[in-house]
Amino acid sequence: MPSPEKGVVDAVVLAGAPNDGVLREMSDEPWEALIRVAGKPLVRYPVEALRDAASVGRVVVVGPKPELEEALAGLGVEVVPHGEDILESALIGSRHLAAGSEVEPGLVLFATADVPLITPEIVDGLVRRCLELGGEVFYPIIERSVMEERFPDTRRTYATLRGGTFTGGNLFLADRAAVEREQATARALIKARKNPLRMAQTLGLSFILRLVFGLLDVAGLEAHVSRTFGLEARAVVVPWPEIGIDVDKPEDLELVTALLERERAR
Repeated sequence: MPSPEKGVVDAVVLAGAPNDGVLREMSDEPWEALIRVAGKPLVRYPVEALRDAASVGRVVVVGPKPELEEALAGLGVEVVPHGEDILESALIGSRHLAAGSEVEPGLVLFATADVPLITPEIVDGLVRRCLELGGEVFYPIIERSVMEERFPDTRRTYATLRGGTFTGGNLFLADRAAVEREQATARALIKARKNPLRMAQTLGLSFILRLVFGLLDVAGLEAHVSRTFGLEARAVVVPWPEIGIDVDKPEDLELVTALLERERAR
């Protein structure tokens, strides 16, 4: 299948997380995006993949501006200062892209800075699938069997739906207008993500119970989110486990370092 037309979407890379958690024992860099992996800052890997993807036009990186400009020198991407939280940073990136953008219909591909295994081909494949489905918000999910076949030693959080057990990816696409319209809902979900009771209040207890007992399928998940939040949501089953590998823990950093050093040695 041919690649999407050049510049179908713009991209925002969220790179404003301070290195003040468990990764601090692995690196004394002040920002997680700047932790060195196989000779390069972590953030360079997803930025290079997005820059080289046929489907991506502009790339904006949101984070500590002076440090990122140095780390990303020569890549031809834009850097803007981050906000107080991940949602504010996403809005900053989206609004920056909206100024003077020629991309229609306004889709933005959001990526975190800690997904070093994605490739231009994976990015193009994801964008292609999302455009074929149609919608306003697209979230990739990966089957457990696919994830564990490629990365048998990695630990991920999975949810069981009718038809499979899935983990989420670290890229998602959203229409700019939907991001602006639903920012209050997005903020509530982010605040509730580690509190089951608050999450139940946000998504609805019946949804949580159906999810816990495996009574939802992918279509049911899409329908509930679309109905609850007034947007057209799509859960996109993808065959690329690399989308599901982020660097949250020391063992994640060790895994991606080993893989990327092996690739560099070829």
